[in-house]
Amino acid sequence: MWTDAPAFGKGPDEVEGAMIVSIRKHREFIFAAAWAVILAALPAFAAQTAADQDLVKKYANYIGKYEFDLSALGGGTRVFEFYVKDGAFWIEYGFTSPGELKPRSGTSDEFSFVDPDDGLSKLMFQKDAEGNYTKVRLVVASLELDIVGTKQK
Repeated sequence: MWTDAPAFGKGPDEVEGAMIVSIRKHREFIFAAAWAVILAALPAFAAQTAADQDLVKKYANYIGKYEFDLSALGGGTRVFEFYVKDGAFWIEYGFTSPGELKPRSGTSDEFSFVDPDDGLSKLMFQKDAEGNYTKVRLVVASLELDIVGTKQK
């Protein structure tokens, strides 16, 4: 049976729900409140960005992609990426979640992180003859792994 009334919702003579009426009456207030929340959150985003920028400067020598030959482990060539995000220095290595790198005590170019499956991993960035960091050594004792990756250009 066909009718002119809409299949869903209220007809033109029906009363709107209390929530809809309230929203319509207070829409300017809701809009202003939403903007207030957004504007209040901006300093937190700016502070996080500033922290990331400081870390990017601090770790600029190490940030980038490094190629590792894992063929001895049956893995072929893999690319690991080092980057700054959310106020921390990270390694993305494609096996599990990214690892947050923590500086090792007393050094500026050595870091460690804990892999959920393999435990403690140690990284030592290495300079070439010109004094540029172009390699990183990865040691994972639980896997008896000691390999060196080369920075991609």
